[in-house]
Amino acid sequence: MNKVELIRALQAGKNLVDCFEFSSGQECEIYKANQFQVGSEIIYIPDIYLNEIDIDKVGLSEDEIEDILDNCYSGDDFMHECDGNLEQAKMLFAYCDWQHPSSAVGEIDEEDE
Repeated sequence: MNKVELIRALQAGKNLVDCFEFSSGQECEIYKANQFQVGSEIIYIPDIYLNEIDIDKVGLSEDEIEDILDNCYSGDDFMHECDGNLEQAKMLFAYCDWQHPSSAVGEIDEEDE
């Protein structure tokens, strides 16, 4: 599901649990696809508690939908964070288990050194 499809689903009265299968991250709940893929499909949603995302709520306002979208990451978003470096984007995706990719990208750079 990409962001446009997610907007439509949420506007139609679905909640995030209807759209994604959430699982355990690092002491939290996240959505993470089985593997990294470049493209517009949403492959990662970080810590739902820390980001105050209500995955069960239906009838979301436009502002609530926008807040959710701000926490949804596609493969293209990971590529953007890594300046188009595919291998680094794959490592960043593998590394993320609670945090936003923009926060974690510096951490994987430090591990490479």
